[in-house]
Amino acid sequence: MMLKVPTEFLVVLSLIIDVFLIFLLFLFIRRAGRLQRNPSHTQGTDLGDIAAQTREKAQVVAREVLTETSEMIEPILEASKDAAMEFERLVQEKQTLTRKLDKSLDSKIISINLLLSRANTLYSQLENQHNSLLNALPKGGAALFHKETDVLDQQQRIIDLYYQKMDVDTIAERLSIPKGEVALVIDLKEKFIAMENAR
Repeated sequence: MMLKVPTEFLVVLSLIIDVFLIFLLFLFIRRAGRLQRNPSHTQGTDLGDIAAQTREKAQVVAREVLTETSEMIEPILEASKDAAMEFERLVQEKQTLTRKLDKSLDSKIISINLLLSRANTLYSQLENQHNSLLNALPKGGAALFHKETDVLDQQQRIIDLYYQKMDVDTIAERLSIPKGEVALVIDLKEKFIAMENAR
């Protein structure tokens, strides 16, 4: 199981480790400088031997400090590397998902535009047919067809009859609506239901 750590935390942790290492290096340099400047602790011995012993001790201390520090830092660096790889994977996954959603939305927009275009065409055709039928009727007969029904109410009646298992011809005959309009309303309703189910 990979430990999920925010990137900001890892950056701050890296900075703290860097400051700690610089501090240790500074202390090491100070101690080495004191040993070289203060040879009074070893009276009666040769200065060359003291310098050699000091260098050897300094080298041993430096190796120990570096070894301990590297052992402390290695797990942190590994965790940082793992976190960075996980972060990169998540970013790529989100980019892929975003591209898929964009394509899906584009195709839905195209479908809706096509449906609207078809609906406008059918509406124009129906309106022309309606007007030609009204013009063909005698003056008194045209008044019967001027009863405007609410479009939404009419669409709802079409859907209700369709859910009662009536076919397009029966619905068109019962409501006195052209078959093309009934088929369009049913087709649009099914497509809207399919779009909602796809979400």
